[in-house]
Amino acid sequence: MEFISERTAYTMISDTVVKAGVSLFNAVKYIYMIGDKDFYNVSVKDIFKIALKNITDTAALYNTGIKLDKERCREMNSPEYERVLSLMVYSFAVRLPELKDVKTPSGSLNDKQIKTVYDMVIAKGAGNYENIISDDFEEIRRMVKLGKAVPAYDAEWYKSYIYSYVPALASVSNRNMFLLGSCDILFTLFYSALEEELERLLNKLSSQTN
Repeated sequence: MEFISERTAYTMISDTVVKAGVSLFNAVKYIYMIGDKDFYNVSVKDIFKIALKNITDTAALYNTGIKLDKERCREMNSPEYERVLSLMVYSFAVRLPELKDVKTPSGSLNDKQIKTVYDMVIAKGAGNYENIISDDFEEIRRMVKLGKAVPAYDAEWYKSYIYSYVPALASVSNRNMFLLGSCDILFTLFYSALEEELERLLNKLSSQTN
């Protein structure tokens, strides 16, 4: 795929992936917070709607006027939970080979271009702590090349990490079950929105070369 400036294009694509990870991280915290005292005052559907409207707007939920309360999210205020952010970004990054299937007027991204974007995302802090995410960049690239369906994105890795490293969120309680159940839906919708956003971006970048 041709770009006016390859470096600029790679930066824009990698930034989109990183910002999506930050937005997902924030949305999960908001869902956990409203599961405390605001369960009947703030609709989780509103959190979904705002977070998914523009997944690259990392401040979207902050701008609602509903402020995150560290005390009410204290179970998430730990070094162990903070790793979730880099894991979220990584979980998106390893699926970048799927961009090879996006067709634009100036063609599709080749393997080298996709790997460059992937490396940039990793350099920005994405990581697979203790290999908690089973998805693998090279394996997904192979599947895409062979035309095989890539398994659907879901929240299983997140729940596995929580069960292993954040026991305060793994204990059986209404609030924790609300969080994990919401994540099952949110993660799938978020990745779908990221795919759409990356396709829009690639088409935009492609149109600039014509």
